[in-house]
Amino acid sequence: MDITILSIIELFLFFVTFPFVFQAFNAFDTSRIFRKGYIWQIQIIYIFSSVIFTYLFIKAIVNLIQISANIFS
Repeated sequence: MDITILSIIELFLFFVTFPFVFQAFNAFDTSRIFRKGYIWQIQIIYIFSSVIFTYLFIKAIVNLIQISANIFS
């Protein structure tokens, strides 16, 4: 499979998947970890961890697509 097509698929999947991962991270109660009044630190952790886990999830999906394309071609 062409690398350009995989890059486009990866970018599209990233922006589609990010809101779902962000909502999943909102389900965690992090108020026990942080002190009261540290709202912006919690928001930064949410955003960075959402981006990181979305990236890892999409890389795994694209890798599976690439492996299956190599097997069946």
